[in-house]
Amino acid sequence: MDLWHSGNMRATSVVSRPRHLVWWWAALLLAVMGVIEYWFFVTQRPGQWADQVAFAAWTRWWPRTGLDSPVRDFLDLLPTLCAAIATVFLIYRVIRDRRFSRAMLASVAVVAAVGSTQLLKHVLLVRPDYNFGTTMNSFPSGHTTTAAAAMALMYVVSPPKLRPVIGPVAWGFATITGLATLISGWHRPSDIAAGFMVAGFWMVAACAVLQVGQPLSARVRPSRWSRRVGIASLVCWALVIMLSWVLPHPHIQQVPSWLLALYAALGVVHIIATALVVGLCLRSVVLGPSRRKARHR
Repeated sequence: MDLWHSGNMRATSVVSRPRHLVWWWAALLLAVMGVIEYWFFVTQRPGQWADQVAFAAWTRWWPRTGLDSPVRDFLDLLPTLCAAIATVFLIYRVIRDRRFSRAMLASVAVVAAVGSTQLLKHVLLVRPDYNFGTTMNSFPSGHTTTAAAAMALMYVVSPPKLRPVIGPVAWGFATITGLATLISGWHRPSDIAAGFMVAGFWMVAACAVLQVGQPLSARVRPSRWSRRVGIASLVCWALVIMLSWVLPHPHIQQVPSWLLALYAALGVVHIIATALVVGLCLRSVVLGPSRRKARHR
């Protein structure tokens, strides 16, 4: 937009210049968080203990609500449901916008996320046996990865005007899915957090590639609130790790009720904080970080 000054009638245009390197910081952050998750909650005794106690607490309490079977039925249908929703939305957007490169890269990111989760879980990663009943590796969660990747795809291929609505709804669905796998006794908190990180890593990388040749947003929007929420969520994630390290670790069969409840709450905070960090990382890349520079002519 040109701004005309009455004194010298010079036109000043404000242009947005992308900072391509900034688009990759989010992928690096998620990769580092994933490594820390695995190192502490899977390979270290205090982390594995805390993870297992949160899992055991919900496994013990949730069936008393009588909602165990409906939630499990929902989780059984989840992969098919996510695939159907994402596919229908993707086809609609391709037909409407003719943006084949965006749809293709987002689809590749979903396949990479789901495939790498299975590779990490069944081939590359191992879970040390500390006699907590956790010998089988379930890190990362396949259900969470599938839901997060499918919902992230919907956010990426949606038009800019709809993203403020689609983003929170889609990511809220993925977060509820992650929480459901915890309370139903399917996955531990770290498994679910890792599922978000794997899905987020691949989708953020795809968006960073897209932004080089095909900007995803028509204009750069102020996002101070997202930075604040993101930093607060990252601090909460770090506090979960710190508290899991310093809180008491009695014999796993003799955990008092108050401590059981505390670790159960930490598990929920762990999942929600991770989901917020990953979701806001994706948002920052989709909006396309840039700097504004005045150019006189």
